[in-house]
Amino acid sequence: MSAPARGHGSELTAVTDRLVIEFADVMPRGVVEAEVAAADRELRGQVPTGAMAEMLHRLVVTRLVDRDLTPQG
Repeated sequence: MSAPARGHGSELTAVTDRLVIEFADVMPRGVVEAEVAAADRELRGQVPTGAMAEMLHRLVVTRLVDRDLTPQG
């Protein structure tokens, strides 16, 4: 389980764990956790509470896919 952040641990942990599973073959857990934490900071206060988990998941998926598709070297 990932460490909760900013007082909404179960919601953030659920999103993080789901994304870690979805990206297990292409991204290390630490990268996923860092993207979730960054997206959470950016979205907090900008998105209604009930929509936070969905928006957080969508934003991080977009970032991880973009990151995975970026040419290396």
